[in-house]
Amino acid sequence: MSGSVMSGMLLGLMILAAAVLILGPLTALAFMFWHWQKELKASMRMRQARTTQVR
Repeated sequence: MSGSVMSGMLLGLMILAAAVLILGPLTALAFMFWHWQKELKASMRMRQARTTQVR
């Protein structure tokens, strides 16, 4: 009985570790992509504002 409980706990731990190892880097990449998109939009606005200035 205790062997099957330990086996179940080990299986759950392995599934949790796999989820963390897969979702961790994907989350970091998604955050970097979001930040890059935000900076790109800001630079496009800045470039637009610079080219439309009245001299």
